[in-house]
Amino acid sequence: MSENEKPLKWLRKQDGEWEWAADYLRHRLDAEYMRRLKGDAFTRFATYENVVAAIRQIQEDRLDLVIRLQGAIRQRRYRSDSNGRKPRTFTLSKQTLSKLDSIAKRNNADETAVITALIEREGLAAEAERDYEKLLKESISRERKAAQQVAACLKEQRDEALKHAERYLQLLARWELMFPEEKPAAASDEEISKLVEPRIQDLKNALDYIAFMGDLTTERHK
Repeated sequence: MSENEKPLKWLRKQDGEWEWAADYLRHRLDAEYMRRLKGDAFTRFATYENVVAAIRQIQEDRLDLVIRLQGAIRQRRYRSDSNGRKPRTFTLSKQTLSKLDSIAKRNNADETAVITALIEREGLAAEAERDYEKLLKESISRERKAAQQVAACLKEQRDEALKHAERYLQLLARWELMFPEEKPAAASDEEISKLVEPRIQDLKNALDYIAFMGDLTTERHK
């Protein structure tokens, strides 16, 4: 590779940049000047190295053209997809354009920056709304699960109370069947309380245990 064909720091091989530069030069050099460049009409712009050699030759007597080429390449990169930007055309009303111009002047920015900022702000607002909806759904789901657990706990407590009631009703029914003509022996309230209180305490303990296990389950899912 000759010295003239060594890569230029400001001209890339990728993204079709050197081909674009070759086309730029073809449209700005007349036929007479083109014949002065090395190579023939088919090869002088056929490769990256040939384009580089031509640019180095051109800058000897047409430095202004090479400088304009560099500026055009910078503009192309700025507008290219690889820079993350694409040109777009919008039709806006005079009123909207007037407001856009006013906002741009007030913020000491160009119209593109204003539109970009508005779009980004709208994107952030939409994202915040999605996050809020997500949190709301999660909160509703947690509340629903908690309500279901409370309902399940109450059902267990009711079932336990019914189980105790059924057991004592069975005892009463058995006594009535065994002694249908007899009445229970008279007993004082104190004697009755001594028999009833342990049974009531058993029922309370069972219900408290169910409530305790329900609280543990609820805490685990918070």
